[in-house]
Amino acid sequence: MVFTFKRQGMMGPWKKWLLVAVSACLLLGACDRFGERTKDVINAISVQNLNNGQTRLTNENSDVELTLPNGWVDVQNLRPDADLYVAHEDRTMYVMVLSDPKRSEVGTFSLANNSDQYLSFLDRGLTQEQAEVPTTMTSLNGLNALQYEVRGRVDNLPIVYLHTTVEGNENYYQVVGWTTVEKYGAAKEELQTVIQSFRGT
Repeated sequence: MVFTFKRQGMMGPWKKWLLVAVSACLLLGACDRFGERTKDVINAISVQNLNNGQTRLTNENSDVELTLPNGWVDVQNLRPDADLYVAHEDRTMYVMVLSDPKRSEVGTFSLANNSDQYLSFLDRGLTQEQAEVPTTMTSLNGLNALQYEVRGRVDNLPIVYLHTTVEGNENYYQVVGWTTVEKYGAAKEELQTVIQSFRGT
């Protein structure tokens, strides 16, 4: 699956939004999941409005959840095969959760090896890609985790990813936040807040 955007002067806001929105399909090695369980995933998503104004989104099938600050919404229609996919579209911020059962081919690898494999998908889709920079994260809500900041360009648009690999009891998870380089400074803390709200088993 290839997405191409023809450039005529400055990239229009809607094209930039769409490019950022679909870039994870190209870069996270998950496009081949599309259609595999689309209807089941959409039917498995539940939304709970919390008293503090936040929203809890849960995928009942894969037993994962994210807690969303004000302004964040479910955008599962953009990537129905993701376990969870949320956005603050006004601020061009996205977070996606993808799970892989340990009984699949990923189960034979360690957390570090799986992180390397997932990052290799990201690297292959980026141009002018810089070396990944590890963050200080070593766990995520009681589960072992590794997180990297990854910078590169998709169709000449500079993007920053916070890519987190999490090892659960039955699954490996990718919890990935991203935005444009231009917005990253202001968005980083909130992206980390959503990523760190992840719950899995």
